Amino acid sequence: MDIVWIVLSVVCFALAIIGVVYPIIPSAPAYILSLVFLALYTGFDYFGWFFYTAQGILVVLMLVIDFLTSYYGITKIGGSKAAVWGSVVGLLLGPLLIPLPLFNLLIGAFIGAIVGELIAGGRNLKKLSQIGLGSLLGFIGGVIGKFVLIFVGMILVAAALIW
Repeated sequence: MDIVWIVLSVVCFALAIIGVVYPIIPSAPAYILSLVFLALYTGFDYFGWFFYTAQGILVVLMLVIDFLTSYYGITKIGGSKAAVWGSVVGLLLGPLLIPLPLFNLLIGAFIGAIVGELIAGGRNLKKLSQIGLGSLLGFIGGVIGKFVLIFVGMILVAAALIW
């Protein structure tokens, strides 16, 4: 049974990493599941309160970064909340509708933000392009931030297993 917990933990961790780039896979819940499966393997008492607290903070930060980077990237340029929601929809639909791996996310976020801003009443082509670019920058910033957090979490897991 031990091998099952290890395999499930590794699979969920891999899904968490994939979910950093592909938002259709929720990275934070996958990361939590990887920790739960690891704890089922080692025993929950193997890791102390500091480990669980630190991991909980990392997960909350992942969720916050997910939202704030896109929001900040779009609104800093003057985009509306509709542009933010359009970007989110574009990130989710891009991989399903555009057959260009990784570029489908960038194109989806860009087009989604523009469509959202158009729905909100934006008509200035230059402004729409800037909002789309803000969406891209926010997405890329979020990906980098979540990768850093998952890497820190991985270091905490390795340190806890070694000591």
